[in-house]
Amino acid sequence: MNRKLLFTEPPYSIWRENGIRQEAVEFLQHMVLGSGGVIYEHKTTSQIIPQLQNPELLYVAEGDEIMATVVFCRNEVGVAGHTFNSQYGRYFAAAPKFKGRGLVKKFSAHVMDLVREGEKEKTIFFGVVEEKNKASYKVSSSVGYRPIGKIKTIGFSRFFPRHSRRIEKITTTEEKEAVLNLLQTYYRGHSLVHFNFIFLNEGYFVIRENGEIVAGAQVHLGHWVIKRMPGLLGKILLNVVPHLPVLNGIFNPRKFKFASFEGIFCKPGYEDRLFELFEGLLAKQKLKTAMFWMAEKSSYYQKIIEHGRLGLFHTFIKGSDTQVMASFRNMSPEEEKLFEEHPVYACALDYL
Repeated sequence: MNRKLLFTEPPYSIWRENGIRQEAVEFLQHMVLGSGGVIYEHKTTSQIIPQLQNPELLYVAEGDEIMATVVFCRNEVGVAGHTFNSQYGRYFAAAPKFKGRGLVKKFSAHVMDLVREGEKEKTIFFGVVEEKNKASYKVSSSVGYRPIGKIKTIGFSRFFPRHSRRIEKITTTEEKEAVLNLLQTYYRGHSLVHFNFIFLNEGYFVIRENGEIVAGAQVHLGHWVIKRMPGLLGKILLNVVPHLPVLNGIFNPRKFKFASFEGIFCKPGYEDRLFELFEGLLAKQKLKTAMFWMAEKSSYYQKIIEHGRLGLFHTFIKGSDTQVMASFRNMSPEEEKLFEEHPVYACALDYL
């Protein structure tokens, strides 16, 4: 693994390496995420990391011990008919003993300066920050990121999800090309568009009518352990719901397994079919709850919300919004404005 020392200020050093070493995977698996809102652990980190596009790990070490990490994934993204290089930052995490002394903010600035200086192409650096996570928002702002769009978290649940015989899995090369063409047209008015994780694990499903695809979605699986939720409702969800036989099938914070959807397609007027697809996919996965993420400015989000019938779980997570934070390199003000004017495409794997 190619490893390079970027900066030293004893007793700490900043390293960069291609890929993500096993020690970093183990570090991330034990990190508690969130601040000020929901506090949780991701339990699918080791399964998701091998799927990432061109990951590069930057980490702060004290001797041989990892203190803080961030992973940048290089990719091409589309906006308004243009394609740009992007670096998506995720797994921003710090060990407990590294926090609270101004070190996270200080070394984040060093890392971003080093990463930006090495980028010669027109590039957008971006990441997602929960709105209630004020600490992460402040750090992101301090290193030159600014909000370019709000993402809404949408819940979908059914106590007894019904199977649908009309659901088809997309498997052939011809079918996949047709779906990609459909999605590229459907999301051409969005920014940060890419479909790298569509068809992952043969996970794209559709409903057709008269041979035409009228609803489609990619399914990923998530597993979180929720440690803390704010407010009275949060206390009830954490301490009471796990002991209620029917409700804990919808949401069990101690073992929250759910489906997540992306690459969502719905022919106008066929929202019923989309919800049939969602429910059938829950039944297929033997789950009762799903989440997906869409830009607040997206007309598709508005149509889904207006259609209603999202289920009980959606009421649990209202207000769990995120901001897409971005920093630009080598771009003109007009090019930067493209990303601010168009609703952001949300890739579900970025949230798992």
